[in-house]
Amino acid sequence: MDTFLRFQHPAILWLVPAVLLLLGWFLHWSWKKRQKLINIFVKSRLLASLTVGVSKKRQFVRIGLLLVATALLLVALARPQYGFHWEEARQKGLDIVVAIDTSRSMLAADIVPSRLERARLAALDLMTLARRDRLGLVAFAGTAFLQCPLTLDDEAFRQSLNALSTEIIPQGGTALNEALETAKKAFDASNDNYRAIILITDGEDHEEGVIETAELAVAQGYRIFTVGVGTPAGELLQITDEQGRKSYIKDDQGNVVKSSLNEQLLRRIATAGQGSYIQLRDASSLEKLYQTGLEPLPKGEISARLTRKYHERYQWPLALAILLLLIEVFIVDQKRVKRPDGPIRSGTVLKETTTS
Repeated sequence: MDTFLRFQHPAILWLVPAVLLLLGWFLHWSWKKRQKLINIFVKSRLLASLTVGVSKKRQFVRIGLLLVATALLLVALARPQYGFHWEEARQKGLDIVVAIDTSRSMLAADIVPSRLERARLAALDLMTLARRDRLGLVAFAGTAFLQCPLTLDDEAFRQSLNALSTEIIPQGGTALNEALETAKKAFDASNDNYRAIILITDGEDHEEGVIETAELAVAQGYRIFTVGVGTPAGELLQITDEQGRKSYIKDDQGNVVKSSLNEQLLRRIATAGQGSYIQLRDASSLEKLYQTGLEPLPKGEISARLTRKYHERYQWPLALAILLLLIEVFIVDQKRVKRPDGPIRSGTVLKETTTS
């Protein structure tokens, strides 16, 4: 048991002096205003008889009680906590591996600024949506490798995304088979919950057998979702050299290479992988994919750790504030005075009793 006093919202405590000063000024202003109005509407010779027995000391006590009660209410809002106990926190979520195509066809600017940049932004959108899920990253071109293991660390995933470029894998081509196999190895084999693989690519596969690989992955407990980057019309591929000069990419025969989005293949992969296909258009594309395809999947336990559960003590200042407000209500401004034996004459001032 820890004996350290802490506040859940300590910033509220900084408001205490300002609120008390404002409240004190308001109470002083209202008292002065009331005195001014009394002097205007009540004749001075009657004022003494009307205010007989009024105790300024009691008025100050009531103001003091209001100020202290207000301070205690603000302290209660800051949520003081005293002591804690350890509690095991178990988090459920999905394991998701994002495989991003880094081949040179991803340099195409048929969607601005480029296919690769849009793929990176889409993965960041997914990270925002998948707050309770573990994310991993695979980069692939002519081969594939695990760029970021499954993690709950958003910053590690973001840094891995920022490191992606078309130069990260020297071997050219688009090996979707290897991308799927590498993604499968990123998962924990002992975890039997659903494991999702998201392929973000233009679908220009240079190998065969990817449909069979997707079907086998489903039998092993994986779901495959595909995100198409680019347009079916395509774009001529350009590269920029160190001097900033642009030139077209040509094939072995000297022809300018044009890259197009292969939606048909990506739809077939998604169908074989019992997932879904979506063309990347804007931020809502990944949101739709997550909400309709990933979020409904059963979630398994992906982490368990001990966390401190602090004991709330806001009841103490709150109860004391209520008590002070109740006391303030029952304090009257006037003392008891002696009742005169005869009729009260004009201008007569009643004498106070010695008891308060």
